[in-house]
Amino acid sequence: MPDTSALALMRPVRVRVVFKYLGQLLALLAVLSIVPALVALATGEWGVALRYLAVIVALLLVSLPLARLPEPHRIERNEALSITALVFLIAPAVMSYPLMADGVPWLDAWFEAVSGMTTTGLSTLASVEDRSAAFLFGRAWMQWYGGLGIAVLAVGMLMGHRVVSKQLLSTAGEEGQSTTARTYARRVVWVYLGFSLFAFGLILVAGTDPFTAVVHALAAVSTGGFSSFDASLAAMPQAARWAVSLVSLAGAVSLPLYYLAVTRRKPTVLLDNESRMLLGAVLVISLGLVLTHWVSRSSLGLGDIDQSVLLAISAQSTAGFSSADLSDQEPASRLLVILAMLMGGSAGSTAGGFKLIRILIVARLVQLIVQRINAPSRAVLSPRLGGLRIEADDIENVLVLAGLWFAVTLLSWWLFLLAGEPAMDSLFEVVSAVGTVGLSSGVTRPDLDAGLKVLLCVDMLLGRLEIIALLVLLYPRSWFDGRHVER
Repeated sequence: MPDTSALALMRPVRVRVVFKYLGQLLALLAVLSIVPALVALATGEWGVALRYLAVIVALLLVSLPLARLPEPHRIERNEALSITALVFLIAPAVMSYPLMADGVPWLDAWFEAVSGMTTTGLSTLASVEDRSAAFLFGRAWMQWYGGLGIAVLAVGMLMGHRVVSKQLLSTAGEEGQSTTARTYARRVVWVYLGFSLFAFGLILVAGTDPFTAVVHALAAVSTGGFSSFDASLAAMPQAARWAVSLVSLAGAVSLPLYYLAVTRRKPTVLLDNESRMLLGAVLVISLGLVLTHWVSRSSLGLGDIDQSVLLAISAQSTAGFSSADLSDQEPASRLLVILAMLMGGSAGSTAGGFKLIRILIVARLVQLIVQRINAPSRAVLSPRLGGLRIEADDIENVLVLAGLWFAVTLLSWWLFLLAGEPAMDSLFEVVSAVGTVGLSSGVTRPDLDAGLKVLLCVDMLLGRLEIIALLVLLYPRSWFDGRHVER
C-alpha cells in the first residue's frame, strides 16, 4: 500500500515551470544546431543545411514563447529532473531529421541521434565511410554537447536564477563547490572547450587530417566513440590511436578537477580517489585481457598487448572506440570488458557506467560491516570516504540505483534472449547501451529487429539519465495529485 504520509508531502510538477526552462534549453539546442548547419553549407550539402535550418526555426518558434514565461520563486527537484529528461527525449527526435538527409531510415536515424546525445556510440549502420561529412560531423557534434550536458551549458551560458541553476546542474551530475552554480558551470564549460581544442591538436599532430581530428576529438572528449571509419581506431595510425585513447581516458576524469589543478597550480588534485581507481581499473583490466589472450592462444606479441590496453581504456572510460573485432575476443575477455563498462568513469566526467564513486561507497559499506562485526557492540562506526562522512541519503541512492541498474540490465538481456540473440553477445550489448559505452559484439546491426533497436535506445536513455529522471517523468503523481500548491 502507498505511504499516505509521503503522498501528502508530495508536490506535483508545475507545468509552466517545466515549459519555461524546457524552452530555454531548446533555444540553446537551436543555437548549437547552427554549427552543423554551417558545416553542411561549407561542404556544399544544401539539403542537409536546409534540414538543420528547419530544425533551428522550429525550435526557436516553440522555445522563445516558453522561455518568456514568468520566473518561479524556486524549482523543485522533480521539475528539474523532468526538464532534463524531456530534453534528452526531444533532442534525438528532432535531430533525427537532418540525419535522414543522408538516406538513413527514420528508426536508424533516431537510433544514431539517441546514441549521439547519450554519448554511447552504438550504430546500426553497415558502414559510415560512405556517409557525408555533414552526417559524420553532426553525429560527433551531438556527442560533444551531449557529453557536457545541455543542462550544464544552459546553466553556464543562459540562466541567472541561482536556485534554478543549482537544481538543473545537480540533475546532470555536475553540482560543484563554487559560490554559484552558474559560476561553476561556466568554469566547467571553459575546461571542456580548452580540453576539446587540446584534443584536436593532439590528434592532428598524431598523423590525421583535420576533419578526422575534429570528429575524433569531439567523440573522444565526450567519451562518445563515434568514428569516421568503419574499423574505428584500427583504421588510424598507431600514434593517433593512442592520442584518441588518452584523450578518452582524460575525459573520464571529473572535469572540475582540471579547473582546480590549473587555478590552484596543484596537478596532484587530479589524483583523487576516483582517478586513482580509474587508472587502477585500466591496469587490472589490461593485465586480465593480456593474460586471457596468452592462456587461450598460447602466444603473445606486442600487438596483442597494445590492443589489450587500448580496449581496456575504451571500455573503462566508456568511450567505445574499438581497435579490434570484438566478436573474435574470447568469452573471458568479453566478461572483463563487461565489468569495465559496468564500472565506468568518475562522477562529474563525460563517462558513463555506474560511476566509480558509487563503487567506492559500496566497498566502504562492505568494509564497515566487517569492522562492526569485529568491534564491540557499543562501538559507533560511521561510513566515511576520503575523510568525509557518507550520508544516509547517499547510501540509499547508491543502493537503489544499483538495484535499478541490475533490473534494467537483466530485463533487457532477457528480451534479447527471447528474440533468439546469442547470450554472451546480448549481455555485452545491453551493458554497453546501459553504460553508454558503444562497444559492440556485433548484435547492433542494420537488420536487428526494430523492437530490439528501440529497446537499446531506451537502455541508452536510461543509462544517460541514470534511470531516476525517466521514472520521475513517467510517474503519474509527479504531475497529478488533485492539489495545487503555490510556490
